[in-house]
Amino acid sequence: MLVNPPWKLDQDSVYSRTGAIYPPLGLASMAAVLEGERAGRVEILDAWGLGLAMEKFRTRLEDSRPDVIGITGYTTTIVQALEAAEIAKEALPESAVVMGGPHPTIRPDEVIAFPQVDYLIRGEGEYSFAALVRKLAGGGETPAKIPGLTLREDGRVVHHPGTGFVEDLAALDPPDRSKLPMPIYRPAAGAYRRTPVTSMITSRGCPFNCSFCSKAIFGGTVRFRTPQQVLTEAEELIAEFGVREIYFAGDCFSLDRERTAEICRLFLDRALDLTWTCSTRANLVDRELLGLMKRAGCVSIGYGVETGSPRTARKIRKGITLDQAREAIALTRAAGIETRASYIFGFPGETRADLEETLRAALALNSDFVIFNLAIPLPGTELYREAREEGLLLADGFEMYPRTDGAHVLIRLEGLTPGELKNFYDRAYREYYLRPRYFLQRLKGLKSWEDLRLNWRGARDFFNWRRGKK
Repeated sequence: MLVNPPWKLDQDSVYSRTGAIYPPLGLASMAAVLEGERAGRVEILDAWGLGLAMEKFRTRLEDSRPDVIGITGYTTTIVQALEAAEIAKEALPESAVVMGGPHPTIRPDEVIAFPQVDYLIRGEGEYSFAALVRKLAGGGETPAKIPGLTLREDGRVVHHPGTGFVEDLAALDPPDRSKLPMPIYRPAAGAYRRTPVTSMITSRGCPFNCSFCSKAIFGGTVRFRTPQQVLTEAEELIAEFGVREIYFAGDCFSLDRERTAEICRLFLDRALDLTWTCSTRANLVDRELLGLMKRAGCVSIGYGVETGSPRTARKIRKGITLDQAREAIALTRAAGIETRASYIFGFPGETRADLEETLRAALALNSDFVIFNLAIPLPGTELYREAREEGLLLADGFEMYPRTDGAHVLIRLEGLTPGELKNFYDRAYREYYLRPRYFLQRLKGLKSWEDLRLNWRGARDFFNWRRGKK
């Protein structure tokens, strides 16, 4: 059984009301490899997506009685993941409990110290986990030959060399979504045009070096699925699940311009009844490419602007300028594609003036939607190292991990209290979305009753979140 553990977003987070529930494609990818290598019968339990409480999770375990229980853990969810591991060990003491994901990869010693965890898989887990399952079944490689495996041997912790890493992404089978409860998944409120919606991963790795981003799992080596594979998977999603819209997950969909153009041409050649959204960098689009993306079904693009302060942009190594962001948003809007932009408040050393610059930039760029975030010092990032070395962390370790959901101030700023930074974050949302200009912009953009319904739902959820914070 592959498990996305039970957990809930803090109600102070805007995502608790307006966020998406997308399928755990990492688990679905592992399921495809396990089935392909005949490593056993595989079940996926998306306890988070299903909204299961821990006791219901225990019941599902006792009903299924899996021999191996693989649990994924992010920094935000590691407390719940370890609780799920403890329940698994109590319910099925003879079963092997394996943990993987970003946090166990970054902090393997911390996680393997918990007795309910038998093994860790560091990095991309598909092939290493399949090798471990074969070994546990009584065959296969010796543990020392399984890359990225952490375990206890003779009372001591051993980290076998390397990490699980898929060099040829094109050789990997697509995620096995047949094992997922596909009808439960939904996009963010107001951030889609048609349903059903699902997500797809077409590449792994990022070549850029933003200080706040953790690259511990996918690394800096970018690997791609081929344009033909993207088309085939999209056609299968349409045929098998009735999907009408896809969110291409990943930070830089248009990193390889020619590949992106080829995907668009294939979609056009097949006349797919499909709309889609993606995210990319402001310096990775141009007028011609955006026009092609629009004709191929692209309806929305997200850009990580992050800051309006040139000083902060240099410090976090974002590598784009406000002029580039301004041009990208203008060209995207001219192509008839909706624009989304994200910004972050509270990097180490930021002043009130820096925050005001970022808010002014967001208002000036005037994207269709914005996402404001508070800086999250995830372990394994340069941001975390800097904040810790300079004594700026307001919490660390298991006190910090449950607060990394974007709703908490975690870094001390000179001249601003945590309460003042949180108030600024709230103010930014108010000032952006409560502008008369913004209301008129949204009204002018409505092209159908369905557009009106989707915008109303997004606005309703946002204001319900705002009301709950008062």
